[in-house]
Amino acid sequence: MSRLEKLVEKKIREAMEKGEFDNLPGKGEPIDLSENPFEDPEMRTVHRLLRNAGFAPAFIEERKSIEAELARWRQMLSRAQELYRGELKAGEWLRVTNEFRAAVRELNDRVRLYNLKTPAPAFQRRLVDADAGIAQIEPTRE
Repeated sequence: MSRLEKLVEKKIREAMEKGEFDNLPGKGEPIDLSENPFEDPEMRTVHRLLRNAGFAPAFIEERKSIEAELARWRQMLSRAQELYRGELKAGEWLRVTNEFRAAVRELNDRVRLYNLKTPAPAFQRRLVDADAGIAQIEPTRE
């Protein structure tokens, strides 16, 4: 520890002993986490204005769009499973699952681009496994 760090630690400890930190504004209240510490300070005001107007950063809007598209395709697959239940309509089920796989390939391309745009790995999204999505529905088929 450098001399400067030791001096700072000593001053903080002395101030704590004197009670200088006891009556600070906001004591006992949750920390305001509405500000993004990773955000470019020059863009902070712009982002706040957009957020207050109901907009989000482009990568978040893209994530919402991907999730909505995936939900739409999963719902379509689920409906198709209900409609094409049984052996006579197996060809239709095969057609729908092939369309689902093609849609998932397109979505995965979008996910890869989205993952390149995110500011931190924590925001990235996993690729969609079409076969796993189909397998969740197929066991219930007759």
